[in-house]
Amino acid sequence: MTAAPGLLARYAAATWTPPFPQALPSNAADYAARASRWKVARRRALRELNLALHGQGSLLRQHIDPAQHRRILWIHQGTPQVGDSLMDLAARVLLQGRVARLDLLTDAHLLPLYRSDAVFSTVASSARELPADGYDLVMLHSMSSRSVRDKLKYFRRVPFVHVQGCYTGPEFNRTLFGFYRLAQLMGLPGAALEAVARPTMQASHAAHAAIAALAIPPGAIAVALGGVRDWRTYTRWIDVLRGLAATGRVPRVVLIGADNGLAMRDAIVAAEIGLPLIDRVGRHSLPEVHELIGRCALALCADGGLLHVAHTTDTPVVALFAGEILPDYRVTSANRTTSLHGPRQVDDIDPDAVLAAALACLNAAPR
Repeated sequence: MTAAPGLLARYAAATWTPPFPQALPSNAADYAARASRWKVARRRALRELNLALHGQGSLLRQHIDPAQHRRILWIHQGTPQVGDSLMDLAARVLLQGRVARLDLLTDAHLLPLYRSDAVFSTVASSARELPADGYDLVMLHSMSSRSVRDKLKYFRRVPFVHVQGCYTGPEFNRTLFGFYRLAQLMGLPGAALEAVARPTMQASHAAHAAIAALAIPPGAIAVALGGVRDWRTYTRWIDVLRGLAATGRVPRVVLIGADNGLAMRDAIVAAEIGLPLIDRVGRHSLPEVHELIGRCALALCADGGLLHVAHTTDTPVVALFAGEILPDYRVTSANRTTSLHGPRQVDDIDPDAVLAAALACLNAAPR
């Protein structure tokens, strides 16, 4: 009577157990303690059955062979967050120079992140926009219905590998997952991956010119305002900026963010913090924000899309996290990041702690 439950437990455990030997920062233990084995196993079984019933079983490969798989398509769809996309696809650099062509099929709103990419040759939100000469291999990032749908509709006979596969549920370090998994698929050494595991982005010539025209002065600090969720939106920037003003160390503060940062922008302007402000909130594309942060001496960001854009630059970052999102789930040793964590929300982080972290980064940075 215990054999079946044991098999079920092992089958379900694959959804929170990484497929590679390296330790992955995650909350998998907490997730496993509260997850229903039946529900998790059922979801995995239905996704695997869907592929099998569509004749995909014989096309699944366990390795990427650059000698055979010269033209590769990475299907990464159904993950709408900017940060998740940048982390999930960071490991593409391991394929650079090893395959003839790597293309990307992703959601339309994420295309600007990769338009000028150094690794992806073609990026598209529709399979009809991809090169007509086809592919030797599809990298199916997840088993989500959106990704699988396009695989079955347009690339039914093309061999494929799973990247994330059935691994779902926990909060985890997506950047490290990608590097460990691609190294495993390609038979590359796993040592020292942490030193290079970070998201990347390349700005276009137009983005470079647009930000160059702003003439951001040396030593300026970028501050990311706004957020989608209240518990991940920092509202205590005024106190931080007043502290920075008192030091006399910062020549300018560049305010960045989407339209959800406009109210915070207005509050900062009205507070007359004693620092010259360059207001760029709601005025730039993400590639332009990447270029802008890259021209600053430091970036201050709460957990969100702009934090991950900041991680694509060489600029030091002070990052604010809260609740179940621990810094280890978002940051790697390749990032120049100082992390702070609030027990429930980022507003639990004292402005003096943010100020101290910012000054420490400025003091440590080469002049």
